[in-house]
Amino acid sequence: MQTRLSRQEFLRLGGASLAGAALLGVAGCGGGGGGENTIGWQAIPSYSTEQNTDQARVDYLEEVISSWEEQNGEYTINPLVTSADVTAAMARLLEQASQNRAPDVAQIDGYILPRFYEYVQPLDDYLGDLSLEDWFPFARAVMTDGGSVKGLQFTTDVRVLYYRKDLIDEPPTSWDELFRVGEEVSGEVQDAFLFPAGRGEATTITTLLPQFWTLGGELVDDRGEPVFGEGENRQAMLESLGFIRECVERGITPRRVTEFTLETDINGDAASGQTAMFLGGNWQVSLLKEIMGEERFTRQWGVAPIPSRSGEEHATTAGGWAWGIFAENEDKRRAAVDFLRAVFVGDEGMARWCNVGGYLPPREPVFEVPAYRTDEYTDAFREHLENFARNRPPAESYTDISTALQVAVTQVVSGEASPEQALQTAVRTVS
Repeated sequence: MQTRLSRQEFLRLGGASLAGAALLGVAGCGGGGGGENTIGWQAIPSYSTEQNTDQARVDYLEEVISSWEEQNGEYTINPLVTSADVTAAMARLLEQASQNRAPDVAQIDGYILPRFYEYVQPLDDYLGDLSLEDWFPFARAVMTDGGSVKGLQFTTDVRVLYYRKDLIDEPPTSWDELFRVGEEVSGEVQDAFLFPAGRGEATTITTLLPQFWTLGGELVDDRGEPVFGEGENRQAMLESLGFIRECVERGITPRRVTEFTLETDINGDAASGQTAMFLGGNWQVSLLKEIMGEERFTRQWGVAPIPSRSGEEHATTAGGWAWGIFAENEDKRRAAVDFLRAVFVGDEGMARWCNVGGYLPPREPVFEVPAYRTDEYTDAFREHLENFARNRPPAESYTDISTALQVAVTQVVSGEASPEQALQTAVRTVS
């Protein structure tokens, strides 16, 4: 039986933000989104044919959707656009689903797909020659519930260590190696090692969680309750915050990293030659090539796993989006999966969409599809997705936890608090 979300749950996911969006008329439409032979397809603007400012994306979508409609001959696609505010969009969709008003197909932030398990339809009978094993392990983890496929992830991304190949022969793998290399190159650059440490999600998922995970830490328990301040998790968090503090105390990281709320905030330092290493995402390759010129960037910069305490275990955060199908009619569900295969999920569709959007494919075989464009960094990103990538926990408490941990990192970097004090404040904030 489907349950209605409480107002408290709705607001925790972002209902307050949604309320403002709805007043402006940008929140998504409700209901299935179409008649008997129409599939309502809901996406945020940058993934839709509606309100999308990227003409290359629009051209691709219109071309492939038109071709699919012509070949299908029975169903047409009705594009429904939701809020560009991801938190608001997901809050609205969860509210729609709880009231049995969700569109036939909807875009879902991959890591919170488990929150929709009770509402989305199982897709096992419609996958055809798509094998669940094609998806990387982190993607399979959120796509399945009790062995049943509940969504289809169609994009992803990953975080890595960028390092200057012209200054560093071998990238550091451990904390000790990072400190040593950072100190060795300090005379060559303004700041040896940069990472996001401001009030933004990048601070949690790019800077903190990879360290915390390699130390065996878990943010929440099986019920989604915060446990990062308890037992072994507490020790892992203290050591992670201590590592960040030591980077500053050793002089390889400046306190100004508290100004970096996004990975791309570091692009200026990287392009101007002011840093030797930084933590960032795969999407920065294309941006930095554009800024620096492709030849100079590829000559100077390499990528490697994010250093860990031991140098033997590594972790990184993967992101990305999934499609959930809510249509109750079996024929419409089958047609919806066929549509998604053609445009986003099948070999050719995923390759082309990842090309036009600059994403990484969450299905490993797509890396071998001729249509998928690769470069010097593709193999490294692929290795990270296969071996090191993890998802943020889907717990409702995660947003509050992440915000509290961002504050903790900022306090430690600025010298405002010790790791122990910062962690104590974070635990108290989410309790």
